[in-house]
Amino acid sequence: MIHTQDPGEAKTRTQQLLGNVHQMKVSRGERAFLAHVEHRAVNGLGLMSSEYGTAVQISCSPPVSIVTVNLVFGGRMLIDSHTAPAQSVVADDEHAGVFSFADDVTMQWTPGLRQLMLTIDRTLLERHLRNLLNEPVRAPLLFAPLVELRDGGGQGMVAAVRTLRQTLRQCGKAGPPPVLAKEVEHVVLTSLLLGQRHNYTERIFSAQPLPPPRLVRRVVDLIHSAPETAFTVADLAEFAGVSERGLHAAFRRQLGTTPMSYLRRHRLERAHDELLRLDPATGVKVTDVAVRYGFTHMGRFAAAYRERFGEPPSVTIRR
Repeated sequence: MIHTQDPGEAKTRTQQLLGNVHQMKVSRGERAFLAHVEHRAVNGLGLMSSEYGTAVQISCSPPVSIVTVNLVFGGRMLIDSHTAPAQSVVADDEHAGVFSFADDVTMQWTPGLRQLMLTIDRTLLERHLRNLLNEPVRAPLLFAPLVELRDGGGQGMVAAVRTLRQTLRQCGKAGPPPVLAKEVEHVVLTSLLLGQRHNYTERIFSAQPLPPPRLVRRVVDLIHSAPETAFTVADLAEFAGVSERGLHAAFRRQLGTTPMSYLRRHRLERAHDELLRLDPATGVKVTDVAVRYGFTHMGRFAAAYRERFGEPPSVTIRR
């Protein structure tokens, strides 16, 4: 957390949090400069809330190691991108900015503006893109700079940011367990790559051949061998050597389900087996077992468990 009236301190400490250099100019107006910045990060994803009181201008030049989605409240942000063709857009309550930082970017904040910025490690995002494409990412990933928050893609990104924020809040300083962190990571990356236009959008949605049946068996064997591992569908697709879309289609064709649904069902069965073997006198609780297998919402875990096995998990552990 940063709380200061010193623009130099605010800039320096923010650069340390993000690992990137930027320039800040403070406008001398009716409002005094007062920076209030909060930042949380996990596994290459971060959320930073920022406000400076007065109007500011922030400029960034490559190389920048992150891609950002910038949601603004209570004001407007004029964004000048120098990527050819040069363009200016305005982020406000109905539009968010997406910064690829392929070239210089300048942001003009109006007084009183508050920002919630999603930061994504570029390497992490390009790995996810490679899994969707099932081919190397040869050119820099460039997003359209403005998100319409009222359409389907924009609403999906807002929901993903909300999920990340809620996860960081509920899990506290310890952060989310690995399985949950991977699930949230997948939601955030997929919502951005599928919901916002970029220079690989057409190739992601182009037709691809289905992978051979043996690859589904390989993925199933991997899931069974390591049920506590924090796999995402991107991990499973990379292991199989196919795109995520191709793996989804193959699972649908052969097993009538998706890779992640199959994974969750197997984890549920392993949790059931462990609860059957546990002695309640050891002090191990249902919550301990559920979290170990990636179930952090106890209400949903209990409902899925009861639907699958016909009894609550508390009854199983007592038996």
